[in-house]
Amino acid sequence: MGSQINEITIVGGGTAGWLTAAFLVRYLNFNKEEKPTKITLIESPNVPTIGVGEATVPSMPDLLRSLGISEREFFRRCNASFKLGVRFTNWSHDEKGRATSFIHPFDGNGLQLGGQNPAYHFHKYGGPNGEKRIDEVLSASVAAIRARKGPKDLSQGDYERHINYAYHLDAGKFAGFLREISIKRGVNHVLDDVEAVNKNEKGFICSLTLQRTGDYPVELVIDCTGFRGVIINEALGVKRIDYSKYLLNNRALAVQIPHTDLKSIEPCTTSTALGAGWVWNVPLYNRIGTGYVFSSNFRSDDEAISEFISHLGPAGKDAEPRAIPVRIGAMEKSWEKNCIAIGLSSGFIEPLESTAIYMIENSIKLLMLNFPDKSYPKALQNRFNETTSQMMESIRDFIILHYCINNRKDSEYWRVAREEMPIPDSLAQMLEEYRYTLPLTTPFDRTFLFNRMSFETVLFAKNYFKDTQFPAARFIRKEDWIKRLAQLKKREEALLAKLPRHYDLLTHFRGDSPAANIFGGIDVSALSTPPPSSTPPGSTATVGFGNQGFKPSISFKPRADSEATGPEEPSIL
Repeated sequence: MGSQINEITIVGGGTAGWLTAAFLVRYLNFNKEEKPTKITLIESPNVPTIGVGEATVPSMPDLLRSLGISEREFFRRCNASFKLGVRFTNWSHDEKGRATSFIHPFDGNGLQLGGQNPAYHFHKYGGPNGEKRIDEVLSASVAAIRARKGPKDLSQGDYERHINYAYHLDAGKFAGFLREISIKRGVNHVLDDVEAVNKNEKGFICSLTLQRTGDYPVELVIDCTGFRGVIINEALGVKRIDYSKYLLNNRALAVQIPHTDLKSIEPCTTSTALGAGWVWNVPLYNRIGTGYVFSSNFRSDDEAISEFISHLGPAGKDAEPRAIPVRIGAMEKSWEKNCIAIGLSSGFIEPLESTAIYMIENSIKLLMLNFPDKSYPKALQNRFNETTSQMMESIRDFIILHYCINNRKDSEYWRVAREEMPIPDSLAQMLEEYRYTLPLTTPFDRTFLFNRMSFETVLFAKNYFKDTQFPAARFIRKEDWIKRLAQLKKREEALLAKLPRHYDLLTHFRGDSPAANIFGGIDVSALSTPPPSSTPPGSTATVGFGNQGFKPSISFKPRADSEATGPEEPSIL
């Protein structure tokens, strides 16, 4: 056994860095009898971050709750709105060449019917009144989205709900919110530039050379430096696995536009397919985030901008989008020696289905489950890396599914996505299985985010099962299905009757003042009182350092906030 790790250094801010800091400071220092672990985040004041994760997935509310964060304060500070699912428009066409749409909902009826998946009943008997969309039949979320309803009633408080939900949020404000919370709870914040990453004779990171203060010794290092992967890739030489052979998109445009009618704000993300990619629409409380993810093999930047602005219509008349390169792929290993990559430095699988923050969250939790001592056991590294790879590949396969079974004939991009792009063996195996059985989620599966209902929704929407005769369908009964449909309809009607309009819920939930037990986004009822700060009176350090008795790491002339953080950057969904 090696000696224990007493300090963790996070390099890079943004959502990845500050979410990691907030999580670690809450859980590593939970036991007050143990010496607290010093957590330091080093962030360049000169390098703007790429905002990721303005749309999230349903694990997000539980993550915030586990961090002791007030949901109401989060909504106020991050201009958040509720997200009940994702609408996909124009990803496939009907028999007359017209664009079709469907919703990937976050709430559905997963109960078995007659010992079988109810999707077998839908496939054999159809929906009520000839309804052809399984999302309309098996999920009340779809009706709630159509009626622009929120997921909880006005009497419900933080994290209470009637149906599952995620969030839309301002990525820049969210990172700032987490920064404030993390510093209050004890994280040291160092604003400085890393000029060199230094290794010892065994190849481990031993220190970082900072521009202002020279060598900064480190123990465990977390790389949150974005696509560059300054430590994991550039210093340690871990290679990136390129996913571009499976996925065409490599560029993104991003802009922010105003609401035309805030009172009609939708509780869903919309993904609209264009000629060489797709456009996201994320309705925050104060604005809409939108952008075009496309392939430079089919559109130049100017052509993509023209197509995107045309799609936006009058709302985009003053928009000035700029192209952002997107590196789709994953590191061969996210943990190498004493460095763990989290966020974009670990990998990125285009923004479809909004998985960026989910992957950050899972990486942090994996670190907690495999937390090492200074011997950095290979067994823990291997388990971390294997699990991370499985997570990335499972998400990758679900994203590819949206493209590889499209039926669009009006665009070379969509033809190539369907006919020429290779399919990973793992996805090819699933698609072969689905010729005989519907998707399953069983105790034997390693399901990360997208379960059998997610796969069913996409496969049915794209008519994948059109000519399939399932052997298991012989065991189901129509009378069971008719009874279930009546139950679903009754539940949906009751749900819609008590759910408020999304806009009304947002304005009510945000309120005019924070609840009595909220301070700076922290639910103080869930925390013990920290010891006083050791900041000396009149200190000029621009270091935000925590309340655990640690001394500031550097001291230099303070910067104006706008100078330190730089201009607000467009965000990738």
